[in-house]
Amino acid sequence: MRSKWLGMAPWRSEQGSNSASGDPAGNEKSNGRGEKENHMSEVTPITKKPPEQGAREVPDFQVELSPMEDVYRAAGILTPRKGYSINKVVEMLSGEHIRGLSKEMKRVALLMALDAAGVPIDEVLRDAKARQDTLDAYEAQQKEQFEAEWARREEENIQILAELESVKAHYMARVSRNLDGLARERATFASWVTLKQQESQSMADAAKLCSKSLACEPTGPSSAGADMSKAAAAGSHSRSEGIH
Repeated sequence: MRSKWLGMAPWRSEQGSNSASGDPAGNEKSNGRGEKENHMSEVTPITKKPPEQGAREVPDFQVELSPMEDVYRAAGILTPRKGYSINKVVEMLSGEHIRGLSKEMKRVALLMALDAAGVPIDEVLRDAKARQDTLDAYEAQQKEQFEAEWARREEENIQILAELESVKAHYMARVSRNLDGLARERATFASWVTLKQQESQSMADAAKLCSKSLACEPTGPSSAGADMSKAAAAGSHSRSEGIH
């Protein structure tokens, strides 16, 4: 923004012509270099890689508003003769000798000073109008560029928010799928635990029944001796009945 206004200034063209013409001493130095060095500089120019930016890095908007004097100079407004511009008048009115006076006394003192300096009041008024028009034009131009940038930023913010909502929806869907999977897995595990409890209860009931049947049946040597005694007694009783 600033370069466009400053490029209009007359002194810019003078500097450009001086730089284009070159320095004679510099030309002699450059001509004094060897042919091989000149060839090397042409074949292998030094290039700098631009800094890499992130995929989502937002470029900064460089705000370069020119100072007032640069705006005046770029517009070709020069200091009037004897230096009595409208800014000089403002400086005079801010002086300690005039600052405390009334408006009418300030006006009288100002007119007397301009008359003594031989500066027509119309010349000061033309300078004031030219400077004000220049500032208004500069403001309008800068406002247009700023508003374009602000509109771009707002549009970019809308796109960022849309991307944010899309990413949010994507991850919320993943969370929902994870929650559904957890619910299914917990239900499956709970069903297995129920079956396991039923299986354990069935095995426990069967084991108890087996333990009771084994306790009722006589086992071991004592039971065998008792059976033999009962058999001997029965045999002797039958023999005695046969004798009778």
